[in-house]
Amino acid sequence: MSYPLIPLGQLAKFINGDRGKNYPSKDSFVDAGIPFINAGCLSDRWLLDSSKFNYISAESYDRLSSGKIQKYDILFCLRGSVGKFAVIRDDNKGALASSLIILRSNEKVDVEYLKHYLASSLCSRELDNYQNGAAQPNLSANDFKKFLVPLPTLTEQRRIAVILDQADELRQKRQQAIEKLDQLLQATFIDMFGDPVSNPKGWDKEKMDALMTIVRGGSPRPIENFLGGTYPWIKIGDATKGDDLFITKTKEAITEEGLHKTRLLPEGSVIFANCGVSLGFARILKIQGCIHDGWLAFQDISEDKIHKLFLLKALNSITQYFRDTAPDGTQPNLNTAIMKNFELIIPPMDLQLKFIAIVESIVKQKKILENSNIQFFNLFESLQNQAFSGTL
Repeated sequence: MSYPLIPLGQLAKFINGDRGKNYPSKDSFVDAGIPFINAGCLSDRWLLDSSKFNYISAESYDRLSSGKIQKYDILFCLRGSVGKFAVIRDDNKGALASSLIILRSNEKVDVEYLKHYLASSLCSRELDNYQNGAAQPNLSANDFKKFLVPLPTLTEQRRIAVILDQADELRQKRQQAIEKLDQLLQATFIDMFGDPVSNPKGWDKEKMDALMTIVRGGSPRPIENFLGGTYPWIKIGDATKGDDLFITKTKEAITEEGLHKTRLLPEGSVIFANCGVSLGFARILKIQGCIHDGWLAFQDISEDKIHKLFLLKALNSITQYFRDTAPDGTQPNLNTAIMKNFELIIPPMDLQLKFIAIVESIVKQKKILENSNIQFFNLFESLQNQAFSGTL
């Protein structure tokens, strides 16, 4: 059976934040107070990430004429990360930034059912239909209200929500198991080698400049003129999801003309993000590719002294140190001179190889879990499709 399709605007009240003269500026943020919630606070699990909150005073909050959250509100992102959302699960006060909108469901729809609709491929297709192709993705509230929601009875909505919640819990447990393996690997590194900066185990140290050649990437500009080729163009986004060791593919590629203004690296190269919010993490290339000027590359590594995977994990374990070391500015930036002078610990190679064997074992376990996770994701998506088509 199929369900009637009801415009979202008939199922929820849409509430914008106060965008007038009382809208909080960055200068008005305080260390502790009432959360002022922006898109960065929306986690991938449909919850708020309180570690990302900005705060405003009670006085600033009281001056706001709208955009104050309530329990079971859904906060939905209309600009930038369009489609991300979170469900409010407590009675705490909070106000939302201009990129978000509140969906306050009415008596016709169960909020847990609505949550699963917003997370479904059905909603994603609606988003694709209404986004305007601008450089920064955005969706108007008026268009959002037109989204068509399959609407069974409330009893059936609740039954569907329970089934999808249970399936999602299984999916999340697989993801948590993968994250725990990453944590185990980091803990194993610290247990075997200690902190690479304070060096409590007293390992020999050498400047990175003596162990490898450090070079910076380059950026052909404007980059749009050089995209669409066959040479992989490695961006920060290619290194932040899934694999925390290797880069195996890129979303974009540049033309041969762009090679003259960038740096083409062979497979096996170690790269390091040297600026911005991603400063301090490293990856090993499983492909040849070009790097922009936000990357450093480590070449001609003395592999009789330092294994590439050990180098990678050593650098990734002290990300915060590098961020603290970077010169002050709007964007932290580590130049090649700073990296060349950093003293890297050099434990005995047999101990490094013992660690590498552990890395390889954990990578295999992660691969098994990731394949299982893909199967669970496909199952979950199938259940969603059945739920909204009336066949679950």
